[in-house]
Amino acid sequence: MQTWTIGNYVIEYWEDSHLYICNGIILPSITTILKKKFGNKYQGVDERILEVASQRGTEMHQAIQDYEEDGINDLNNRELQNYIFLKKHYKWQVMSSEMPVILFLDDVPVAIGRLDQIIEMNGERGVNDFKRTATFDKEYVAYQTNLYKIAYEQSYHMPLSFVSGTHLREEKRKFYKLPVNEEMAMKLVKEYLEGQNDTK
Repeated sequence: MQTWTIGNYVIEYWEDSHLYICNGIILPSITTILKKKFGNKYQGVDERILEVASQRGTEMHQAIQDYEEDGINDLNNRELQNYIFLKKHYKWQVMSSEMPVILFLDDVPVAIGRLDQIIEMNGERGVNDFKRTATFDKEYVAYQTNLYKIAYEQSYHMPLSFVSGTHLREEKRKFYKLPVNEEMAMKLVKEYLEGQNDTK
């Protein structure tokens, strides 16, 4: 179990069951809320393939974190090298990574997330999320990063200017600036919560 404190809130994360608890109350993850619109993106895919893909995604995230936090540069890791290339090309600085955030609606915590990075680029700060998927789903990542942006600002009271996504997979390397649309993102949260209330 991992724990974090944000203001007056204590978050617990149980990795085995992917469970987030905030001040003793189980809350959905932001990823769970996204399933309301996008469904399970990997339904019908062989479990072994998913397991390998998940493992490789975790390894990529870890390699980037090790590079950012400890300066470990695995020259044989193609995806890490592509990440370093994009970072230099777009001239971004990492301000923080793997940040827990709480999403609030009417001052009540409704979801928890953990964003990949807060980066600074051209004097502005924003959310950056990595994907190692076969194709980069811009709409999905736009919803995800907008919710992270809102939750980060609510949790840490620091404004962000943009949201972005980075696609890294073998030879693929692409950085995307995505549209900021908080109203669209929060509409999805309200729909999810209404659906939960209907089933109670």
